[in-house]
Amino acid sequence: MRASSSSSSNRLLAALAARAKCVDAAIQMHARLLASTPATAAATANSNQPATLNEAVGQPAHTYARLADAPLEGISSISKDATVRYSESWHSGVGVTDAVKSAKAAGASLGSLAGLYVDLPGDVRSIKEAQPEFYHHPELTKAKVKQFDYGAKGAVHEFQSTGKHMCMYREGLNDVLQTILSSEKGKRTDLVVDGWTGSGKSVALYALTAAARASGWVVMYVPSAALFVQGGMFKKKEEEDTMFSTPVAAQHVLRGVYEAHKDALGSLPSADGASSIGDVCARGLETQDPFDKVDAAAGVLEALLMADGKHDGGRRTLVVVDDYNYLYFRTAYHETVHRFHRRRLEPRELKLASAFTMLQDQDRTSGVAAVAPTYGGPISPATDVPLTASATTIVRMPRFSLHEVANMVNMYTNGARDLPDAAVKRALALSNGNGKELREKRATLFQPDNGLELSRAV
Repeated sequence: MRASSSSSSNRLLAALAARAKCVDAAIQMHARLLASTPATAAATANSNQPATLNEAVGQPAHTYARLADAPLEGISSISKDATVRYSESWHSGVGVTDAVKSAKAAGASLGSLAGLYVDLPGDVRSIKEAQPEFYHHPELTKAKVKQFDYGAKGAVHEFQSTGKHMCMYREGLNDVLQTILSSEKGKRTDLVVDGWTGSGKSVALYALTAAARASGWVVMYVPSAALFVQGGMFKKKEEEDTMFSTPVAAQHVLRGVYEAHKDALGSLPSADGASSIGDVCARGLETQDPFDKVDAAAGVLEALLMADGKHDGGRRTLVVVDDYNYLYFRTAYHETVHRFHRRRLEPRELKLASAFTMLQDQDRTSGVAAVAPTYGGPISPATDVPLTASATTIVRMPRFSLHEVANMVNMYTNGARDLPDAAVKRALALSNGNGKELREKRATLFQPDNGLELSRAV
C-alpha cells in the first residue's frame, strides 16, 4: 500500500514539475503572440454613423489583438522588464483627486505615482450603490433567501481583501479620470472602459464615481446593468404595449442617486422643466404604480444627461454603468405566448433597459456617460455594443505589469518586500496579470517557494 502511495506521489510531483517547466515557454509564447498582433485604434472616428465596440477596437473581446498595443500587457512585461522594481513605498501618500491634479499638471504623465496606491474619498461604505445589500430586500434577507448581487463586486472584494478604501493608480485609471473630469461642460462625452477580465475596469468606474462625487459632480452609478434584465417583476401597462416595465430596478436606481445627491438634485431641472430632478425622484420613490416608477427613473436619467454644466453654477452630471453589455445580451424574463410556449424577452423590450442604451443614441448632444462591458459570467464574448463613434472614447485597461504586481506584493506584505524576484515573476506568469486572480489566490501565488511544489510537504 505504501509503495502504491509513493508511486502516486512521484507521478504527481513529476506532473507538477513538468507544469512548472512550461512557465518559461508560456512567457515567450504570449510575448511573441502579443508582439506579432497588429495594433488597433480607439474609436474616435469623425463619422456620425454608429459603430460597435468590436468594430472600434478591431477584434472580438476574447482575442489577443484587442489589447495588443497596450504598454505592458501582463505576462509580456516579464521579458521586457527582467528586474523586479519595487517602489520606495507602496502608497503614494495622496488621495485620488490629488493624484488626478498632479497627473494633469504633469501633462497626464503619472511619473512617480505609477503603480502606487491612492486613497479614495470616504470609507468602504460611502458609495451605498456599490454594496450588495443595497439591492437586497430585508424580509428576504431575514428569511435567508439568496438574492442577486448587483453591487460593485470587483471593487468591494478589493477593499475587503486589503481592509482599506484605496486602489492602485495606473495608466488606464488615470486615462479614465482625466477623460471624464476634464471633459467640456455641456458637450456630449461617452467613455467605454475596455479590457480583459480582471484588468480593473470595475475598480476604475468605482474610483471615477468616488472622485467625481468628491469633486461636486452628481453621479448616477449602476454597478451592474444585470439589474435591468433579471429579478423583480416585469409588466406591460396595456395588452397592446410593446414595452415592459421593471419597477424594482427603477426603485434601486432612484434610491441610489436620490440618497447620494438629495440636496443637489433639488436645484437641477427635470427633463420637461416643470419641476426638479429631486421632485421626480421623490415622486418615483413614493409611488406604488410600477409604470410611473419606471417613467420617473427614465426621466431622471434623461434629465441628468441634459443638465450637465447648465444649471446650479455649472454643476457637472455623470452616468456610470458597469456590465454594460448586459443591455445587449438577453433577459431572464419570459412572456407567455400560449399555454405550451413562453418567449424570452429581449433587453430592448424593457423600457428602463432601453433607456440606458445611451451610447447608441445619435440624437443626444450633451451628457457625460462612462460604461464598461463584462467578459465573465454568462455574457457571450460575441455580444457587441452599439455606440456613436464620433462621441465615444475607448480607454483600454491593460493587465497588471511586473512592476504593478511587485507593488501589490509590497502592499499585501505591508512593505516587507521579501518575496524573491522569481516568485513575483511566477505569480504574474500564472495569473497573466489578472488582478482578480492575483487578489483571490495571493496566499498561493505570493509564496517565497514555488507554489506548484507545496504538495511535497504532504
